[in-house]
Amino acid sequence: MKGLLLLVCALGLAAVLLPIGFIYQLVRNLLVSSNRYLFKIAKSIDQLGNVVCESFFNLILIKDDSLSPFGNEDKTISTVLGLNKRLNNLTWLGKALERLLNLIDKNHVEKAILKD
Repeated sequence: MKGLLLLVCALGLAAVLLPIGFIYQLVRNLLVSSNRYLFKIAKSIDQLGNVVCESFFNLILIKDDSLSPFGNEDKTISTVLGLNKRLNNLTWLGKALERLLNLIDKNHVEKAILKD
């Protein structure tokens, strides 16, 4: 029950404060490139997706979720895909997503492993 209350509190605060903080940071960074700031937000959303979609991704993207499963809050989806690619543990859908990411950014999932 405590976890649910903390989640509701976090979502409420996020709904109010995230838009304000995002706009403030963008305005503050207008004089400096905001590329790094936007990358950090994208990575955080990626890590959130890894946690929120843990069971679903383990079901549809990998063959054996005991090897290198989704769900670690410190890893991105790309990192987990890369690790499972090394283990030859991707489903056909996991392979398709890995190829798409690597098409957008050459060796994306392989580079993601090195960044983590």
